[in-house]
Amino acid sequence: MPTPRTVLAAAALTAAALTPATALAKADRTPELGGSPQIRIVDANHAQLNFAADELPRTKAGKLDAKITFADGERVSGLKLRGRHGDDKTYVATVSSPRAMKDHAKFSVTFRLGKSKPVTRSVTLYRPGAHN
Repeated sequence: MPTPRTVLAAAALTAAALTPATALAKADRTPELGGSPQIRIVDANHAQLNFAADELPRTKAGKLDAKITFADGERVSGLKLRGRHGDDKTYVATVSSPRAMKDHAKFSVTFRLGKSKPVTRSVTLYRPGAHN
């Protein structure tokens, strides 16, 4: 019959053995896009892209490991962690366009998050406060 001391020792060894495996599994996991990305007009040539995803890994330089591209050539910059939505993290980025951005314009956006495969979504541009 096991004594309380042997049971505690076995539990401690099991926890110690699982900790590196759990950390390794988290590091190898590829983040997935969660929900529908949203884009809102800031001014005539700028908009704000909001999306939720699993936690994004960081590069060696400390930046978020993600690439976001627009089919029409709009430039994406300033990707930042914004908060949480359920189990996902929410991120925000600035979108710049050489042309004036119009309400209800549709964009094809490709997300490459960490080591995951690129995912393309259709996103509609709205005025602030519309379609919350």
